[in-house]
Amino acid sequence: MNKVRLEALSDGVFSIVMTLLVFQLAIPALGAQPSNAELLTALQNLIPLFATYFISFVVLTMFWVSHSFFYSTFTTQINRKLVLLNMIYLAFVALIPFSGRLLGAYDTVKIAAIVYGLNILVIGLVSSALLHYAIYSDEIDISHISSRLLKQARIRSFLTPFCTFLGIVCAVISVPVALFFFAFPIVFNMLPGTLDFVERTLGLQF
Repeated sequence: MNKVRLEALSDGVFSIVMTLLVFQLAIPALGAQPSNAELLTALQNLIPLFATYFISFVVLTMFWVSHSFFYSTFTTQINRKLVLLNMIYLAFVALIPFSGRLLGAYDTVKIAAIVYGLNILVIGLVSSALLHYAIYSDEIDISHISSRLLKQARIRSFLTPFCTFLGIVCAVISVPVALFFFAFPIVFNMLPGTLDFVERTLGLQF
């Protein structure tokens, strides 16, 4: 099967989904000549939507970076099972505009944060499944990957679902705390050398 076509399809889905996020930021309907105070109040009411827009955009960026790295580094060929997992992955990526809009519109309602967290959790779990399928499948050649890179990839694939699960649990108590846990894996998945820094600081050996 053609890996390039799968990567192109995935990139297309990500680009569309990331663009759709902005459509939740509708211009306030205030009439022809609103006062400065009215417009300012209307914009303040949009702050939760802006917050979830930026969080969702960065979360999607994190998943795109991980997805791109996976296909450029780990896999030189694909099969039907990998394609199926990838399509499940994209199906839940495409739900982010809905769950993000729900959270932005009902930012104080705990169930909205839980739905958003579940969306991210499923994406993280399927992403982890993609990685581990490639590692353990006899049909995918990863002999060119160093053991150190494999260990770090496993850590990253575990970190996102784990932190998201903690965020879902915390959503019952505090939505802002939940959002912190949803966003926390971004640090380790997007900033180069983060795991290396943790290893040096704590004396760990990944």
